[in-house]
Amino acid sequence: MWSLCAQLCSRIKICKSINFVARSYTCQINDAEPVGNKDELIKSVGNSFVAASSLQKDLAGSCKGHVCTVSEICIPQSQTYTCVLLLEVFAEWRTRKGYLVSQNKGTGQSTPFDCHNVVVCRAGAGVDGIKEYNNMFHTNYELEPFWWVNLGQVYKVQKVVSTNRIDCCGYRLTKMLIHVGTSLSTSQMELCGQFIGPAVTGQVIVILCNTLPEGHVVKLTSVNTASEVFHLSEVEVYAV
Repeated sequence: MWSLCAQLCSRIKICKSINFVARSYTCQINDAEPVGNKDELIKSVGNSFVAASSLQKDLAGSCKGHVCTVSEICIPQSQTYTCVLLLEVFAEWRTRKGYLVSQNKGTGQSTPFDCHNVVVCRAGAGVDGIKEYNNMFHTNYELEPFWWVNLGQVYKVQKVVSTNRIDCCGYRLTKMLIHVGTSLSTSQMELCGQFIGPAVTGQVIVILCNTLPEGHVVKLTSVNTASEVFHLSEVEVYAV
């Protein structure tokens, strides 16, 4: 969530700093920085503050170096971008209602895993609506294991809600990328967003797709520095 707010902040010139509330996994975008607290990360109990001037420019994606005004937001579009009035964008976000489109749809994963009949760990468990300790999709050990769902038709994806494994081992998820497109080739898909962990057991991770990427395939990839398994209890894709 912090990463998503940082990406959004980097595309709005009026954004000067971010407050991250750890307890509720929410962010507050500010139009100023506290006096004397510039260019650094400030932590407190359950919260942290970061100055926008310290954010990496690459977070803006194709909006890096954009020329949108302070009253506009830069919306990335593949290799280019467009400037849209902030009031129009926020008005749309407030009224937009997404619908669950992933449940019981076709799925797949990069590798199978043998759960020895104790736990359901097939790919389809990721969209069966069951959020229990013994029901999840589960890959083998890989550097970048992935899981995907085929929505059956092209949608504009609004958000992806992932429920981490419930019984244990939530820390195994350290970074996750979510792509949307019409194939499984990441290079031909659009990035919806990313999660930077580590996660905790049972954590619900909400990734907003601010650009409403279109496609019928939603692919989740776990990115690791050493081989690791990838397991989530449930993945819910909402579209408009």
